[in-house]
Amino acid sequence: MFKIVLQPEEEAMLRAIRDGLYPAVRVPGPVLRRLMALRMLTCGAHGTPSLTDLAEAALARMRGNIH
Repeated sequence: MFKIVLQPEEEAMLRAIRDGLYPAVRVPGPVLRRLMALRMLTCGAHGTPSLTDLAEAALARMRGNIH
């Protein structure tokens, strides 16, 4: 089994998206594209990013809820 380690900017972006604080109209930056390439994010029809199960698990691990 592998362990996902998020960089601080990746964790911050995932938290912002999870909490609905990331604007849908913003042009995707390198961190957003990297998270999409890692299949941690999907984008809806209106360009709104949402977390995948993998991203949720990574955030839970970063919080220390899962070992």
